[in-house]
Amino acid sequence: MHPETATTVPVTSAPDAVRRAALLAALDVVEGGAEERFDRITRIAREALGVSGSFLNLAGDTSLTIKSQQSDAHFGPVIPLQDTFCGRTMGERGPVLVPDARIDARYSDMPMVVGDPNVRFYAGVPLRLGDDDVKVGTLCLIDPEPRTLDADELALLQELGVWAERELAAGADEDRLRSVLAGLEPGTVDVPGYRIAGLSVPHGVVSGDFHDWHRSGDDAVHLTVADVMGKGMSAGLLAANIRGALLARGDVAPDVAVAELEAQVAPDLSRAESFATLFHGRLTPSTGRIDFTDAGHGLVLQLRDDRAERILRSSDLPIGLHPAGIERASGSLVMRPGDVVIVVSDGALELWDSTLASLSQLGALYRESPDVATFLQRVRSRAVDHDPGDDLTVVVVARDL
Repeated sequence: MHPETATTVPVTSAPDAVRRAALLAALDVVEGGAEERFDRITRIAREALGVSGSFLNLAGDTSLTIKSQQSDAHFGPVIPLQDTFCGRTMGERGPVLVPDARIDARYSDMPMVVGDPNVRFYAGVPLRLGDDDVKVGTLCLIDPEPRTLDADELALLQELGVWAERELAAGADEDRLRSVLAGLEPGTVDVPGYRIAGLSVPHGVVSGDFHDWHRSGDDAVHLTVADVMGKGMSAGLLAANIRGALLARGDVAPDVAVAELEAQVAPDLSRAESFATLFHGRLTPSTGRIDFTDAGHGLVLQLRDDRAERILRSSDLPIGLHPAGIERASGSLVMRPGDVVIVVSDGALELWDSTLASLSQLGALYRESPDVATFLQRVRSRAVDHDPGDDLTVVVVARDL
């Protein structure tokens, strides 16, 4: 593709400006500050092409955000789009090459040309996103001395532009993935006399944990917390498979549901050289009884109304490791009014000392909190201050009456 050399200045249409501003807002990258994934690109551009400055710019409707810059002189980070090289070249079809801005009618009157930093050379490639290839910014170079780029150098700048587009697109994919995952979060369930809530904080974009609760036809509440070994996409896919298998058995007793689930998903876990711990219970609201099967999970804390606490351990192996043909142990507990049951993934232990004593610390945090929502917010805040380095899930069942 040849660089533009016309002396007219195309004007970006208002609809295009609105579209790119909306797309950038959806990407959620403008306000995030510097990111190494973009700084890596501008560093290479400056060093490989021997210029005084390289920039990755994102154009809104009226302003330009400098997302990454490698330059002795610092700019921005937000400047008016008008009277910038990038703003004036957003309407060009391809890369723009300006050997000497002083003698180019498109740019000779610009403040950064006639004054500090006295830009002479400019080269930029547009960055496009979305199905309609909307131009959302530029990857560009500046220098105070007139110069040009040969064919190989221009090709390198374009390749770096493609890299930048892919990094931006990866952000868009993550946003879509987060939206999908948010849709998988259990909705609010109304159980008179009880409060049921939870949170899940992935270590990355995708979590290998999942939690769920739902009412069955006989008004029982089925509760699940699972933790697939590992993190990231592979663990998330396996967790989604387990979640789907359990939802297909929504009204089945926990021991039967887990046995059928294991028969279905254990081969997938084995092929992936993974396993999953799982707590799956059925609450009868009228009695407070929870019948459950615990497949190697063992991270259940019961806080009693008399301030006593009990940790329920598991004697079974995780799904994918449990010997075939051997029945799993089933258990039960009874919640009295004022009791609370907290089920977590092992990421919760990393919020303190990585031992089971962390469950007592979690229980103390709950007792210090005025309500469930505050407790969960405090857990989330602690995860920010004490990165667990793992996916984190916490589910609370509190009986009031």
